[in-house]
Amino acid sequence: MNLFVKTMESTIAVSKTTENLPRSSVRRLYGPEVQANSFSLDGFPSCPEGQDWRTRLQEVAREQGPLGMTTNQTLFRQLLEAGALDGRLAAFKARGRTIPEIYQILYNEAAVEAARIFLPINAQWAWEGRVSQEASALLTELTPLVKEIRRISQLMAGVGAFTKIPNLPAAPRAIAEAVSGEPAVQPNVTLVFSDLHYLQTVEGYLTGLIRRAENLKARGLSEERIREDLSRIHSVNSLFVSRVDRVVDPMIDEKLKANRDPALQKRLALLKGKVAAAQAKKIYEILEAVFLGVPFQDPRGLYRDSEGQKMLETIRRLGELFQSLRRYGVHPQRLLIASSGVKSDQPYSSLLYVLPFLGPWAANTLPEATLGHLSRFVSGLSEEEARCLAARNVMKEPLPGIPTDIQPVTEWNRILLLSLEERHRQGIADLTADQILWEVREHVLAPRGASLRALCDDLRDKGARAFAQDEQATLKAIETKLAAL
Repeated sequence: MNLFVKTMESTIAVSKTTENLPRSSVRRLYGPEVQANSFSLDGFPSCPEGQDWRTRLQEVAREQGPLGMTTNQTLFRQLLEAGALDGRLAAFKARGRTIPEIYQILYNEAAVEAARIFLPINAQWAWEGRVSQEASALLTELTPLVKEIRRISQLMAGVGAFTKIPNLPAAPRAIAEAVSGEPAVQPNVTLVFSDLHYLQTVEGYLTGLIRRAENLKARGLSEERIREDLSRIHSVNSLFVSRVDRVVDPMIDEKLKANRDPALQKRLALLKGKVAAAQAKKIYEILEAVFLGVPFQDPRGLYRDSEGQKMLETIRRLGELFQSLRRYGVHPQRLLIASSGVKSDQPYSSLLYVLPFLGPWAANTLPEATLGHLSRFVSGLSEEEARCLAARNVMKEPLPGIPTDIQPVTEWNRILLLSLEERHRQGIADLTADQILWEVREHVLAPRGASLRALCDDLRDKGARAFAQDEQATLKAIETKLAAL
């Protein structure tokens, strides 16, 4: 049976099963029953000259099957500089709008238009068909940041949306206020790089939910009405991955050059291109502990120090807090893998930051090129293979103990997706997330006086500065275009 939903821009047929999907559709791996393997397009699609970006987005949605789309300041600026919004700019010039006003209006229009294209998907699955619009990274103080979050949420009302909240110092409090206040915000927490960032922002989310429940109860609402309200809130936590390896890999190379122990060299070489995946898998274990009631394990003592002990206590406390909210029908917060494109200087499979993260409550935002690679990979799967992969929790599996830059790079995909039994039959060892993180801490980071969390703090701060600079660059681009019209 197909569901048809009329939107302002288009009509899209949405299949309730995978049987009628194109072989190239990444939705063949989607598991709505356990919120597994939700793939979204990261940014506005590129277009052949003369083609409208909305038409191109409809084509991508039909052929490659993304379930939503994410945007940010950088991605919007690319759309602007491509000339896709020149017609609207000319109209604004005649009306005398200020440049910041033009930016806000155009960014919101583009996000809403994209969301309308995904409305049929959102009508079928409440988690999906959502387009994210990001709050300004120029707003670092709590009150203006919350005001901006609410402004975006109100403007995106009526379509499937997430409001992206950058993981700035004020983020946990801003998330709590946005979720507890009116209107309720559907948060996409972004610029998360470490396990500590993840815990801090999850705490903001759950604090907002408990405050919201208390506020509604104080207003005299019944438990049924409170449940109805809270069950409509959906959220994702966006973990950035590729940048972690791009920072840690050169440190591993330096250690390899300085070390002469063949056994240690072999172990170190296997760490390259795996640290980001290992950290993501460990953070997924935190998700399971907080939201799914799975006991958190620390077999290598990664959380043995004072900071780690505090985090373990926070995991326990947040797990109890979420359990206290379960009677209101609240949803776990999905883990979304962001920044999942392999960069040109990384000699790895184009799906390095996609295939290891398949599993329940896992999502991924893919740059257009990476979505194309995944679409071609899915095209080669039989129906049985696609069903088996959709049902598999790769996120919980160890990584294969082989070089990540194995040639050809597609060999990584094949070996990664072998069953663990088949890997062992072929003599391929397991590398657990705990083992990888312990090795890189002991042999690479600690001798430099560094830590993965400190490196991730720096990556977050650089990312926030880049978004702020791109927003300023967007304002300048609007000014330049207006002057030329």
